[in-house]
Amino acid sequence: MSEVTEALPADPLTERIADDMRGGLRVAGLVILGAVHFGLALPALLANLDHYRQPWIQFAAFGVLTLVMAADLLLGARGRARSRRWAAVGLGCALAASAVATSRLPAAYFLATPHWSFLEIGWFGVLLLYGERLRWTLLFIGGCVALTLAQLLAAGAPSRQVAAGMAVSSMVICAFQAAAAIMAGLLRGCAAAASATAREQERVRTEAEVSARIHADQRARYEDLRRSVLPLLAGLAGGELDPADERVRRRCAFEAARLRRLFAERDQAADPLVHELRACIGVAERNGVDVQLAVRGTPAPVPRALRRALTEPVLAALTTAEHTARATVVRGGGRVRVSVVTDAPRTDIPAASAGLGIQVRTVQSEGRLWVEAACAVPGGTNADTDAEGGNGTGGGGIGTGPEPPQSPVHPPPPPPHSSSSETHPS
Repeated sequence: MSEVTEALPADPLTERIADDMRGGLRVAGLVILGAVHFGLALPALLANLDHYRQPWIQFAAFGVLTLVMAADLLLGARGRARSRRWAAVGLGCALAASAVATSRLPAAYFLATPHWSFLEIGWFGVLLLYGERLRWTLLFIGGCVALTLAQLLAAGAPSRQVAAGMAVSSMVICAFQAAAAIMAGLLRGCAAAASATAREQERVRTEAEVSARIHADQRARYEDLRRSVLPLLAGLAGGELDPADERVRRRCAFEAARLRRLFAERDQAADPLVHELRACIGVAERNGVDVQLAVRGTPAPVPRALRRALTEPVLAALTTAEHTARATVVRGGGRVRVSVVTDAPRTDIPAASAGLGIQVRTVQSEGRLWVEAACAVPGGTNADTDAEGGNGTGGGGIGTGPEPPQSPVHPPPPPPHSSSSETHPS
């Protein structure tokens, strides 16, 4: 059925909804035309065979209209869109069949029950032109009326009373057809409204989901702070902890680094792991520690929980460093390794988080501490670990740092009087 398209912008969602509606309207149009064709026109044809000059012409015209209907039904059943060429051919055949059937009708029966073709010819326009602009459907209906009027005048002008009855019949039939075309023309507006409603509902659902996730993330962050930072602050405020105590100061530095890492997690960075590690390094540098950072390998996506577990042991070592520290990030072979060498061997390194597959190794040798946290990266590849050259930071500047341990997985063997430990997740 006809459709208004000239005043509405193209929108993918609107087009999809409109296509769905057009498919339903195509079926509805075929049902209406089939009901008129077989329920009204055919009984009128069979009941008035005696009034036709050549009945076989009426049957031939009826057969042509039936073929046009069947062809359009077949196209719809195959899921093919109705092309303008097919619409023009179908309308041409239908109009020619109606004109031939009308030409063999006596003038007294025009626009009456025996004039069965006029009952349905307009519906063919409504059906085949519903994908076009509304004015084409109305123009086709008007053309059918004009053609019928010309044939009526050629057959003989009726009396004034008969002409008035014909005009009423024509107006009633065409009014139904035009009303159907106009209602179908509102389809585009309905599709636009439906798409706007769907977009609004999707926006509300998205906002609700984002709000729920943000709230859950904030609750998780608060719980993390409540377990570690709040007891520390409460102890300092209540005088239970002495700020001059070296262990308290290290604990404060550790929690400050964790807070910096927590803030860095919300930043948009190309390499979140290195970005969060740099935030932790910043705390150590503020305490006068010269930290050098080397990064090797291409960035790989690491979930937040794994990043936290990887940086936690390194963070603990960095915050207790006294003068120098060297951090290394190595990625390759489907694994990520974060290590640090500091000059504070007496440091308590937290155990690896259970269930995350983190391996933590520590080596104490010659007054220095080496800590490494390693894990497999989900979906990791055997990328070359030398794809990205090392870079370092030290004393607030950026430069080339010293080479990290030759093999981050296997630390150099400690001397006879050194201690080595390895922690695996429980």
